[in-house]
Amino acid sequence: MTHHPPADPTTLPLFSRQDWCWEWTRSYTADSPPIESSETLLFRGPLDTGALRDTLAEIATRHEALRLHLAADIEPDPSAAWPGQALRDAPGPLDTVRTGPQESTAEVTRILTRPLDPTDRMMRTTLVSTGDEEHLLVAQFHHLIFDGTSHLLFRDLLAHGYHERVAPGHDAAKRRTEPVSYTGLISGEQAPEARAALRGRVSALAAELRAHGAADPLPGDAGAVVAEAEFGSVPLTLTAERTRLLLRRARAERVTLHTLLLAALSHAVSTEYGRDRLLGSVYTHGRTFPGARETLGLFSNVVPVPLETGSQSPPAFLRAVHDSVQRASNSADLPLSEIAAQIMDRPPGDGAYYRSALAHLELRLSGVTGWLPEEPNRPLPFPPGLAVTPQALHPDHPLPVFAGPQQALACASTLFADLEMADGALTGSLWYENHYHDAARVARVGRIFGHFLQRLSEQGDL
Repeated sequence: MTHHPPADPTTLPLFSRQDWCWEWTRSYTADSPPIESSETLLFRGPLDTGALRDTLAEIATRHEALRLHLAADIEPDPSAAWPGQALRDAPGPLDTVRTGPQESTAEVTRILTRPLDPTDRMMRTTLVSTGDEEHLLVAQFHHLIFDGTSHLLFRDLLAHGYHERVAPGHDAAKRRTEPVSYTGLISGEQAPEARAALRGRVSALAAELRAHGAADPLPGDAGAVVAEAEFGSVPLTLTAERTRLLLRRARAERVTLHTLLLAALSHAVSTEYGRDRLLGSVYTHGRTFPGARETLGLFSNVVPVPLETGSQSPPAFLRAVHDSVQRASNSADLPLSEIAAQIMDRPPGDGAYYRSALAHLELRLSGVTGWLPEEPNRPLPFPPGLAVTPQALHPDHPLPVFAGPQQALACASTLFADLEMADGALTGSLWYENHYHDAARVARVGRIFGHFLQRLSEQGDL
C-alpha cells in the first residue's frame, strides 16, 4: 500500500479489505469506542469445554486473520503510519469466568466493554459459565480482521468443528474447502506487477469519481460540522405487499432489489439537490472463488458507485445503475486510501478517510440481496441436547468523536440508508447528521424515494 513502510521488514502490510477499516479506525480520537465486532453465543445443555477450546484453536490455526496482531500501537492521529501486522504462531487462549445466572448479562457486557489490545491479539474469546449446563461464549474481534459478513461463517465453523469432536464423522461429506492463505492474499497484492496494475486502475477510477463529484459533498443546510455527530432519521418502511411488487419489478427488469433501492435513493437525492451525477457507497466482496469465500477476514470493501441520474426512462435508469454497480464491484480490491489521496490531492497517509469520504449517499441492505441479517435466538446445528443461540448483547458506548474536520465532514455530508428485509417487508431509515443537514430537506428526499418506488411497483409496463 502507499502508507509508510513499517520499521520491521517482517511485518505485513495492509490487505486491500483492511484498508478502509484502518482509515475508519483513525477517523476517531483515541477515547472513542473501539471499532470491534463481537459474537455472543448462549449454550444450554452439557458442554464439552475441551472440545470447544480445541475447536476455537483449530479455527484460529486454519484462519490466519484470527492470529494477526499489530506490530505497534495505533496512534490517535489521522496521519499516523500503518504500524504493520504479524502472525502469532499459536491461537489465543479461551479465558473462563464463573458467575451467577443473574449476573451473566452484566458480566458479558463488562467483557465486551473492555477493548482489545490489538498489539497482543485482534481476537479474544471468553467463556462465562453460570452453571453446569449454561454457558456464554463471548468472541471479540477487531474490525481489521472481522466484520458482519464473517459471523455466519464463524458460527458454522464452530458448530461443525465441535460436532465433529464429540460425534466424529457426522457430517464429513459437508466439510468446507481449505481456506486461502490470508498472508498469501496480502503477498499477492504486493507483487510488483500487481502493484503496477493497481496504480493504473486507481488513477483511472479516481478520475471517474472526481468527475462525479467525489470532492464536492452535498451542501449543508443546518449549520457547522461538529466532532461528535448526532443523527436524526426518516423512516423508509414499505408494506409486505409493496415489497412483493418491487421484487417482482426487479425480476422483470433483471436487476437486484439492491440495485432498485439504490436507483430510487440516487433519484431522490439528485432531484432534491439538483445534481445529475452522484456517487453512492455500497459494500461488496467483488468476485471471489470458493477457497477465498472460506477465508475469515475476506470481508466486503467499501466501493464507490458512479451514478448518472439525468433524464432516462425508468427501465434504462435501473439498467444503468445495475451496470454501474457491477462495474464498481471490480474495484473491491482497490484501497480506499489510495483512491481518496488522488481525488483529494493529498499525500497518502496525510489524514484518515472516513468510509463515506467519496460518496454522497450510502446504502446498506440486509436480509435479501445485501448483507445477511443478524438472527438473535436462531438455534445453531450443534449436537442434540446442546442448544446454542446467538445473543444480541452489546455494551452502551459513548458517541465516537471525529479526529478532525475532514473526517467529520465526510460523515456529516453523506446520507445513509439502512434497510432490512424481515417477514417479507422492507423496513429501515434514512439517517442524516443533525448539525449539517436540514431535517425538512431530508424528509423531502424520503418522500421522493417513496414516490419513485410506488411508481415502479404500480406501473404494469414501465
